Amino acid sequence: MAFTNRLAILPGGLGGLGTSIGQKLRQQGARLAILYAPFEAARRDQLLEAGYGHRDGDANTHPDIHTYECDITSPDSVQAAFTKLEAELVTRVSSPSSTSTTQRPPPTFPSILINTAGYVSLSDMEATPPEETVKHLTTNVLGPMLCAQAFARLYFKRAAATAGGAGGLDVSSSPPPGRIVNLASQAAHVALPRHGAYCASKAALLGLTRSMASEWAGRGITANSVSPTVAWTELGKKAWGETSVKEAFLKSIPTGKFALPEEVADAVLFLCQDSSGMINGADVRVDGGFTIR
Repeated sequence: MAFTNRLAILPGGLGGLGTSIGQKLRQQGARLAILYAPFEAARRDQLLEAGYGHRDGDANTHPDIHTYECDITSPDSVQAAFTKLEAELVTRVSSPSSTSTTQRPPPTFPSILINTAGYVSLSDMEATPPEETVKHLTTNVLGPMLCAQAFARLYFKRAAATAGGAGGLDVSSSPPPGRIVNLASQAAHVALPRHGAYCASKAALLGLTRSMASEWAGRGITANSVSPTVAWTELGKKAWGETSVKEAFLKSIPTGKFALPEEVADAVLFLCQDSSGMINGADVRVDGGFTIR
């Protein structure tokens, strides 16, 4: 499988597009480290069971999914989560003498980061509260920046250790390529009514992605983004499911349909493949042509 012995880190991987992406990465052999927000803590097990069919720590049957509470807008919280997942999933080597049936498998290489966490609220531009603008920018720009920085530092560290023959990692002499994919939006490309702060934050994420691509590609990590239209997740159905609202919006999409979560996930997986190494700093629009008009 394409991502065997590789660790995929997914901020926002519980629910919605994050779960769809995580499922497909897992099907291709990746182990998942899912970062969930503090406000999701009470529902963590419920979301895990709904999206992945198990509770965290069920190592007997699902040793490939682990979760970490993390406020992606807090540098300390992000670093703490990455330090913990590094110790548990990247550098920890199982004891040969251990006979525990719940023992975690050997370390994997941290090669994939998918920034799926995001925030959106709607308001007229002149009435948007300052705190809402800040929340959009911290969640949709600062969060991906902090997670990408932590990921890059971890990737560079493990790549150096692998090149030196250290770390107990079951990989070839060359480390696997690093891949960052940021979930942007069609709102990064066009002005959507009552989405001022959201449009600004997603446009900023495109600029941030290009900077990651420019600075890190020479050190083994490519960075790209995916910009979906409305995705037909549970949240999308709630927001756009009313017949008149749905029909009105679909008229603006040339293909006449919303994006299915698996269609967005397939675009993300394409960018994660080893064979996609020359795609760097790009944005893939999974929008049915919405932004071409």
